[in-house]
Amino acid sequence: MAYEYYAVDLPGKTLYDKEFSVEIRRITPIEQKFILSLSQKQQRTNKDYIDFIKKLVKISNPEVQFEDLYWFDVQYILYRIRFTTYAKYPIKLQFRCAGMIDDVDEDGNKIKVPCREEIKTDLNMGDLIILEPTDIEGLTTSILLDNLGGTRIRNKIMRDDITIDDFAKKNQIDITDPQMRLLLLDLCLISTDRSLTELYALANDGTITAEDIVAIEDWFSKSIWGVKEEVTVKCPKCGKEESRAYMLALEDFFSAF
Repeated sequence: MAYEYYAVDLPGKTLYDKEFSVEIRRITPIEQKFILSLSQKQQRTNKDYIDFIKKLVKISNPEVQFEDLYWFDVQYILYRIRFTTYAKYPIKLQFRCAGMIDDVDEDGNKIKVPCREEIKTDLNMGDLIILEPTDIEGLTTSILLDNLGGTRIRNKIMRDDITIDDFAKKNQIDITDPQMRLLLLDLCLISTDRSLTELYALANDGTITAEDIVAIEDWFSKSIWGVKEEVTVKCPKCGKEESRAYMLALEDFFSAF
């Protein structure tokens, strides 16, 4: 079967040592049925989805493998595949309003209570904001930031559904090493794996200072590439307008609903 491919301009294209281009294609109706059945499997993993995504992507340079791509570029590819396949169907997002509204208590006193109104919004390809690192050199800290954001390790965790603790054990990482702990903290932030949140307790004994943690979080926010998963929404009830972060699971990219 001859597929029609579409060129993708990767956000991180300047970061790679080798030159290459990337093209994607739509998900076919038969593949849509397959991915639906996959989403209903109880034992599915990220790897199942990654293996499927690889079939939709064509890389021009044979020396560059799909596994070599930065995770934020894979994420951008996912958005492009989703919106190319289902061009007429935006991604549906849903939030609860975090604003406060006026109310009265049992005694008739005026009080403020959470609004909690349900907010629904659509996300289209044109709504995506693509970020590039800014002012990384401007960060100052008492520790080195060279190891932060190690792509190979980060991709391993993101793709293989392995917890940070398990990854440390299997790869004989010395998590007592302050530098390695900083890398693991960065990975906690990236992958939302909270298995090492006790890292924050190290600030109390001076192993990692509170300033170091702030520097890491600052580094994380300034060094991110790819899609900024954030939208501006307005509550229909109280009128509060705010910026809200969202996170899509892999299966969310393969459905029109």
